[in-house]
Amino acid sequence: MTSRERVLAACNHTQPDRVPVDHWFRDDVCRNFCAYLGVETKEELLQLLGIDMRALGVQTHNPIFMARVNGILGDAVEQTGLPFIFYEDGSFEDEWGVLRKNGSDGLYTEWKDGPFVKTPDLDLFPWPSVDIVESQESVSQRVEAIRAQGDVAIRGSISNPFKDAWQMRGMENLLCDMLIDPDFAVGLIEKVSTYLQEKAIRLVRAGVDMLGIVGDLATQTSLLFSVELWRDIIRPSIDKIIASAREINPEIILFFHSDGNLDQIMEELIDTGFTVINPIQPECMDLYKTKDRFGHTITLHGTISIQELLPFGSVDDIHREVGKIVDYCGKDGGLIISPSNLIQNDTPMENILALYEAATGQKLG
Repeated sequence: MTSRERVLAACNHTQPDRVPVDHWFRDDVCRNFCAYLGVETKEELLQLLGIDMRALGVQTHNPIFMARVNGILGDAVEQTGLPFIFYEDGSFEDEWGVLRKNGSDGLYTEWKDGPFVKTPDLDLFPWPSVDIVESQESVSQRVEAIRAQGDVAIRGSISNPFKDAWQMRGMENLLCDMLIDPDFAVGLIEKVSTYLQEKAIRLVRAGVDMLGIVGDLATQTSLLFSVELWRDIIRPSIDKIIASAREINPEIILFFHSDGNLDQIMEELIDTGFTVINPIQPECMDLYKTKDRFGHTITLHGTISIQELLPFGSVDDIHREVGKIVDYCGKDGGLIISPSNLIQNDTPMENILALYEAATGQKLG
């Protein structure tokens, strides 16, 4: 099987030749892992590990914002290499007016402020036209470039509208709005959804195999809000995005990511149309009960702990746990093995290698 065939088989709940594998590395971890294995580029690394999927996002270009940009973010955080407006205190602002600051070690970024933190007035932000979204031609060319390197499955990803909205308003503020000023909460989510919907359309038209909506809705134990608030305030915008995607490709595979415990809305997510759920975080959800209950409908993507197993387990622990997950959750397809989030830089290189050797059944080092 090719990588793409393997992923599609798993998503269609037929048994692939082996369980498909995906990746999620911090950039600094990726560089260190390349050096550890003696390869030059990320693509060489992914091919060596047998990674069956590639991820693709859609860029934006706002000329008004770019005219104010005065630097490129350094350090090793997720947004390294992107343009920002930098201030004397070390904070930096993105095109949506969201202010962040890196920690002293340069490894993690802290949210600081957003344009609606002090006032719920949507007219105070200079909303750009959707023309800022990367052109269809450009997105299609990038998908074609990935296809040219091999027959892999491609997941196009956009943010969850809730994620972009809370970053502009502040998490605590938006959660309060959802209870006491739902019209504003819905209005803000709809505003940010306009751009996300356009990104989704470009990805699906470009021919990605899977459309992912990515953004956390839960803590380690429960949702951040009630099921009713999910249903009334957040889900409608996601429904619109999915409807637009399905107008272009009715068979598009829908992928949902949120850390934490999603048990309260698993049935809601399936009803919304998602058939690949990530990461089924093992600290928060029972992998095996989830497979028993929903395995005929969804594909589990992730399942490998980055909090405990990968950083603190032994190589033998990893081989044993991965084997157990593959045997149980991979029966009749419905499983794509991947770290449950970005592998952190305290994870031993030999443990990352053990993950992919155990999942693929091959000696890779």
